[in-house]
Amino acid sequence: MRLPAITEDSEKIFDLGPVPPPTGFYLPGQAGNLFAMYYRRSESAPEAGDVLYVHPFAAEMAASRNVIAALARDLARAGFGVLTVDLFGCGDSSGDFAEARWEIWREDLATAVRWLQEQGHDRISLWGLRLGALLAMDFAAQSGENYERIVLWQPVLSGQAMLTQFLHMNLDEMAGGPAGSRLTQPEQRTSLGPGQTIEIAGYELASEFIHAIDKLNLEPLGNPFSGPIRWIEIGQTAEPSLRTESLQVIDAWRKRQMRVSSHTLSGLPFWLFPHSVSPHRIARDVIAIFARGEREQLDL
Repeated sequence: MRLPAITEDSEKIFDLGPVPPPTGFYLPGQAGNLFAMYYRRSESAPEAGDVLYVHPFAAEMAASRNVIAALARDLARAGFGVLTVDLFGCGDSSGDFAEARWEIWREDLATAVRWLQEQGHDRISLWGLRLGALLAMDFAAQSGENYERIVLWQPVLSGQAMLTQFLHMNLDEMAGGPAGSRLTQPEQRTSLGPGQTIEIAGYELASEFIHAIDKLNLEPLGNPFSGPIRWIEIGQTAEPSLRTESLQVIDAWRKRQMRVSSHTLSGLPFWLFPHSVSPHRIARDVIAIFARGEREQLDL
């Protein structure tokens, strides 16, 4: 199904009034304060539940901020409350990136879910981008909560593969010089001892964090999620298709009776190329993905 293109006048398209400005605040997390923004839904729109956004890894988080903020405002205009949280060691939250741990990030998401529940919101969806999608699925499998839906945008399928690609960046800046470059080989990363860190592209990673990410794969990943899953990918062709590896994961999930619908967008990956897309142009498409279950071909 091809949706009509959206114009820049999103308020007229949605035929809704302006949304209240987002509220910024700090949540007390397990390891430190977490900076959060809550986009309250428009009172003119029918209530559609709440969305907890899970951001991507390192520089991809910063590059995607503007697009996500604009999409959050348009989701709020369409009736969704949206909560974004900087995970511990990231953005404006407490801690340094070297102190980040996967289990802390899972607890950060639990803190965010509890906050939404304390505000009386019981229809909660998870929305993860890149590594945030892998974290969202891992968190959902561990938490045992019933979520309205999970939206996975260009999900990282293998933590090990993503980390290997990341480690290839700025090898000359890695601790240990030539020795550090060997850590691009996954089998060499096991040599990192407790408390050791390496610096890549300005981000310092602890060995404990590296080992945790190395072990993660989207399939298999804990208990099957019983709710609907929306899988989104972006390709640079006019009619993009899903990655072969993604199709394999989706097929495996469907064999486990998981309800997955897939969606493709044509365009540049905005988490690598900031300002490469107009968020308001894709707002209707993104909202449709949250609201629909059928497979759609969408245009960016």
